[in-house]
Amino acid sequence: MEEIREAILDFVEREYKLPDDIDQDSYDYVENGYVDSMGLVQFVAILEDQFDIEFTKDELLSSEFRTIGGLEKMISSKIAG
Repeated sequence: MEEIREAILDFVEREYKLPDDIDQDSYDYVENGYVDSMGLVQFVAILEDQFDIEFTKDELLSSEFRTIGGLEKMISSKIAG
């Protein structure tokens, strides 16, 4: 869903625009400094509110959560039920 990707990118790019030459699906926005630990807490709250979902502790610790494409798939799956 385009709305999900836009929500993720809006938050990730609030300080700096992502490079044009990256693969957004596999880009680790945490490792590359786009979201720090305090920002991650805020990010989770925003996503949970916006999409009426809840992340488990295991999901938050997964490598999938740290990539734009992985997070998009995770949210899509939660919305689909």
